[in-house]
Amino acid sequence: MALRSLAGGLLVACVLLGCGSPPDDESLDVNAPVIPAEAAGWTSDGPDEAYDTESIYGYIDGHAEVYLAYGMKRCVSRRYHAADREGEIVVDLFEMASPSDAFGVFSHDRAGEAVEVGQGGVFRHGWLSFWDGSWYGSVYSTGGDESSRQAVLDVGTVVAEGLPGGGEVPELVSRLSRDGLDESTVCFLRSPQILNAHVFVGGDDLFGLGPKVEAVVAKYDIDGTKAHLVVVRYPTESIAEEAENRARAAASGDDLRPAMVVGREGAVLAAVVGVEPTEQVESLLDHALGEDG
Repeated sequence: MALRSLAGGLLVACVLLGCGSPPDDESLDVNAPVIPAEAAGWTSDGPDEAYDTESIYGYIDGHAEVYLAYGMKRCVSRRYHAADREGEIVVDLFEMASPSDAFGVFSHDRAGEAVEVGQGGVFRHGWLSFWDGSWYGSVYSTGGDESSRQAVLDVGTVVAEGLPGGGEVPELVSRLSRDGLDESTVCFLRSPQILNAHVFVGGDDLFGLGPKVEAVVAKYDIDGTKAHLVVVRYPTESIAEEAENRARAAASGDDLRPAMVVGREGAVLAAVVGVEPTEQVESLLDHALGEDG
C-alpha cells in the first residue's frame, strides 16, 4: 500500500508488502463507500477490507500517525486484477473527519503531476493520490509497466466518481497571498508534528495546534530567501492571544529557533518563519489577517 510517513522531516511514499486483518467490528460497514467491483476493465475477486483507528496500524505498518492527525475514521481497501495484465491495482480510501481534513492529508505531499481526479489529484511513480469530500484516496499498481499509469488513473477516476463528494478547500488557504507563493507547498493541518515536517518551529507545540484548531503553511520566495507563512485560526480570541504571546516570546528570546515575524487579528494568528521583517513580510501578514484592504 502506498502511504505517507514522516522521515527526516519529509513525507515519503512507500509500498507495504503485507497487510493486517480486518477488525471484527460490526459497526464498520465494509461496503461503504461503495467501491465498484469493476473499474476500467479491472475487477475485484474479493470483498473490501476495512480498518479502524486501531487496526490501521497493522495495515500500514505503524505509519498511521499522518492519517490519525487528520481525524481518520476508517480505511476501506480493495484490490483489482485484470486477466491480461500483470500485478494488481490497490485502492485505499480513508474517511477523514471533514473535507478540510481530507484536503489536508492530500496537501501534505503534492509533489508530482497534477491530475483531474476527484477534487484534486497528484500522480507520481505509479501512485495516484486524491481527495473528494471527506475522503482521501490512494491508488497504485504493483505491475510497474508503462501501461500501469493509465490503468491507475482510470481506476482512480471511476472510484472517485462514486464518492459523495462535497466540501471546499479550507477558507484559510484563501488567506495566503499569491505573491512569491510556491503553490505546491500549501498544506492544511492541525498537528504540530505535521507543521514541523514542513517547517521546524520547535518541539514544544509553539502555536497550540490540535483537533479544534485550523492551520495552513506554505513556502514563499521573499526577496530571494525561502521562508514559510503559517496561518492559524483558534476557537476563541483568548486562545489566539495566548499563542501570540508564546510565539512573540520565542521569536525574541530563543536563538535556536528560526527568525519569526508574528501578527494577529482576533482569533487568527499569522507568522512568517525564516526571515527578518521586510515590506513583503508585512504584506503577507496583512493579507493573511485580512488587513490588506
